[in-house]
Amino acid sequence: MFDQINNWVSDQLVISSGPSAFLFLFLGGVLASLMPCVYPVYPLTVNYLRNRKSDMGKFAHPLTYYAGLAAIYFGFGIIAALTGGAFNQVLQLPLSNLSIGLLLFVMALSTLDLLQLPLFGGEVESEKSGLGGTFIIGAGAGLLSSACVGPIVVSILIAIASGASEISLGLTLGAAFKMMLFGMGVGIPVLLLGVFGMALPKSGKWMLSVQWIFAMLIGYFAIGFLVKGLNGLGFNDQVASYITFGAIVFVLAIYQIQSVQKTKQEKTKIALYSLLGVVGFLTMASNVLPSQTVMGSNLAVSNSVSENIEQKGDLLWYLNKEAAYAKAGETGKLVFVDFHADWCTNCKAFQEKTQKNVELNSALQNAVLYKVYDTSPEFDKYRNDPRYPELQIGIPFFLITDASGDVLYKTNDFTRTEDMILFLE
Repeated sequence: MFDQINNWVSDQLVISSGPSAFLFLFLGGVLASLMPCVYPVYPLTVNYLRNRKSDMGKFAHPLTYYAGLAAIYFGFGIIAALTGGAFNQVLQLPLSNLSIGLLLFVMALSTLDLLQLPLFGGEVESEKSGLGGTFIIGAGAGLLSSACVGPIVVSILIAIASGASEISLGLTLGAAFKMMLFGMGVGIPVLLLGVFGMALPKSGKWMLSVQWIFAMLIGYFAIGFLVKGLNGLGFNDQVASYITFGAIVFVLAIYQIQSVQKTKQEKTKIALYSLLGVVGFLTMASNVLPSQTVMGSNLAVSNSVSENIEQKGDLLWYLNKEAAYAKAGETGKLVFVDFHADWCTNCKAFQEKTQKNVELNSALQNAVLYKVYDTSPEFDKYRNDPRYPELQIGIPFFLITDASGDVLYKTNDFTRTEDMILFLE
């Protein structure tokens, strides 16, 4: 379903212009807000807005929350226009994914009232009428949802970049307005839930069930971001999962062995501090141990690098453009180009797919594979080519061409493996 929404938004941006494009941006945001991975913004609203009061009326905080969410997307548009999609590249950093995962994990604990955080609700009543905190919460919810709907956001940024010849005030404001429209669409259900949440009862067994459901959903996506961040640091999926679940078990164990006289919030804080101490110790230890002893290298994928060829599992990747296209000319095969960086978590996620997805692996073996690292001079040549505005936004990015270099297919979405297979076959 997520891929269908992403493809629909991308296609409408390509074929539409003027007011209709703005409408599709807004509708795309509404559709994206229905995705399960956007659920973490809902308990933010329920746990926070329902306890806030204002002399300006019961709609003041929901509207302020909505304005904060729209404002963060407005900022994304400005960043996209001024920096060529730097925000997308920041989201691909392992540290960014780990930070989002940890924030979601803390939010899950807060949803269960195991932590009481001023910004994330709990059961604390507030008589304050200030709207500043509500605006910040809305902006934070927009930041979290942007990480979830990243492929759709990148599609919008590409549409912006493809129509840009140079940076100007009009372009910058136009990009910001387009992103804001998408953000306003994302925030529509949250706004409605915020208005409804202001009248929700504050007790009852049904609320406990809702809290647990939200906490499990948030925890599920927290684990996903944590594993993805660990992948970016060089850990394979299996090792990353072991580390993540091991950390959760550690927190639960420290929580359980503490005195029953302590409050659950105090025990949770001590458990988290203990985990932080262990992580800090292991991080320092890894810096003094010989590199051969550091665990987490992807043993499932064998790597061998020569001057022009890199092997990943059973796939051979050319690192030299001339050699790759010469091979394609000899064999009559298509060329699959993968733009890659060691810091890009989605690039590494696709690398895992090339080994685990049998259909994709088989299709790739029937093509000449060419990998372009972001550190190579060839990467800059591709990025400056007006045919590839996607590279102005960032990576991953994939091309399928014939032996002459004519483009048959391109995408920045590493999950669209079915399309890749179709063109390769």
